[in-house]
Formats: sequence, C-alpha cells, structure tokens
Amino acid sequence: MITQIKTCVIIAGGDVTEKINIPEHALIICADCGYSHALVQNICPDIIVGDFDSYKGQLPENSKIIYLPTEKDVSDTWYAVQYAHEQGYSRFEIYGACGGERIDHTIANLQLLHAMAEKNLEVILYHKNQILLTIKNNAYRISNQEYQQFSVFALSDKCFHVSISNAKYKLNNAELTNSFPLGLSNECIATDSAVVSVGEGIILLVLTKK
Repeated sequence: MITQIKTCVIIAGGDVTEKINIPEHALIICADCGYSHALVQNICPDIIVGDFDSYKGQLPENSKIIYLPTEKDVSDTWYAVQYAHEQGYSRFEIYGACGGERIDHTIANLQLLHAMAEKNLEVILYHKNQILLTIKNNAYRISNQEYQQFSVFALSDKCFHVSISNAKYKLNNAELTNSFPLGLSNECIATDSAVVSVGEGIILLVLTKK
C-alpha cells in the first residue's frame, strides 16, 4: 500500500514576488504577516499562526487562528512546520522564507531546512526565481530544461562522497565542509540534466530557474 504524501504550503513574511502555487488538497498556513502575501494573491489560508507583531490588520473569519506568545523558542514559520507535521504532513513548500527586512529570519529558515532534513521531511523554499532544498544521503537530478545555474553547500559539518555530473564543474566522490563554499555557482550543460549526490551528510541545493 502506497502512503500518500500530504503537502502543506506555508506563506511567511519575507519577500514574495513570485506566484504562489497551491497543490491540490494542500493545507495552507500563513505565518503572521505572510497573510499579507496571501491577500495580494487572493489565497484563503486554512490556518494563520503568529504572535502578530508584524501583521496588524483584520484577520479572516473563515480561517483558524493560532495565537502564539511573543517570547518563544521558535519562529512563527518554524511553528507552522511543526504544527503541520503533527497533523501528518511531511512535505512543505514555503514562500516568503527569504529576504524581507530581517536577515536573521532568513538564516533561521536555512536552519529550519537543516533540522527538517534530519527528520527526513521534505522542505522546499521558494524565493523569486530560485528554489532551495536539501539532499540527505541521496541524489537529485536537476532538469536542464528548467534550471540554468545551481549551487551546492554543505549543511552538515562535513558531507562525504559528494559527486556532481553533467555540469560545467564536476565533482567525484569529494568532501564538502560548511566552512568553504566550493560548490558555489555551477551550471547545467545542454546535453543532459545535472545530477548531484551525497553519500553521507546533508546538502543545501540552490536552483536558479532559466
């Protein structure tokens, strides 16, 4: 029996200039002022969570509102992921996780990617013409029809047996560390899709659309 993966779309308060795509049957959660982005794109969230230090407008009557304390250990976005995971969701597509007025929230969301990868959860961050995702002890094929550039970073202290094929800059069974950006600014080549693999560790993959 195949278990269906449940998707949750989270709209946070960072930059959102791209269209927010909502998969069928996805749970929609806005984190605090992420609701402002939902309003712009006529999206009605199922749930809005936050301490509402950044969103001061009127809240919808047909959405569940979860009020969070101002003093807490996790961000509103992090809480949204935790809440949805407790409801059985294992795939998360997050908009507005990068940019905005505070770079510390962007850094926190990169740590969120790392923490969720350790739990074998699939998290994708959308930012303008880029997407950010993780690879843990696995391989990922990058479509050269959709993406031109990509970068590879170690989120683990060390990532072992890292290989990159069908790209401008290749790696074979290399070791990456989180203290040196060896995998910055690579390119797909026209003949085939690039493949990034890691034997041990968690990699951050940043893909730039054509």
